[in-house]
Amino acid sequence: MSSDQDSAGVVRRFFEAFNAGDMEAAFAALSPDIEWTYHGPRDRIPFAGTFVGHAGVQDFFARAGEVIEVKEMTPLALVGVGDRVFGRGIEHSRSLATGREYRVQWSHIYAVKDGLMTRFDEFIDTAAVAECLTAEP
Repeated sequence: MSSDQDSAGVVRRFFEAFNAGDMEAAFAALSPDIEWTYHGPRDRIPFAGTFVGHAGVQDFFARAGEVIEVKEMTPLALVGVGDRVFGRGIEHSRSLATGREYRVQWSHIYAVKDGLMTRFDEFIDTAAVAECLTAEP
């Protein structure tokens, strides 16, 4: 197996665990000093920003869980290029405050080293997310 496939496999295992609700196994794919960034306006999206380490990523998921219910987080493609993985997928979530839903495509860039994700960057239609979180149904 090539290192490209190995890197993509690490990310794939993370998603398999996450989508099965096994956060312990998901976190086992993350480096203890991971940098996790959800790019967007923090004043409109409470889980936007950069979170560092397992505690930081737990904070990200806690913040997200206070405002959205993730209904689907599906990678459509994960392509490894050396220690980088480029992903494209779908997120479907519901705002707990407004009841509105969004279904958008995302692009992710991951860095993988020694079999662990060391960096995560998420690019998504943050205007759709922010509107869903703040607009009335």
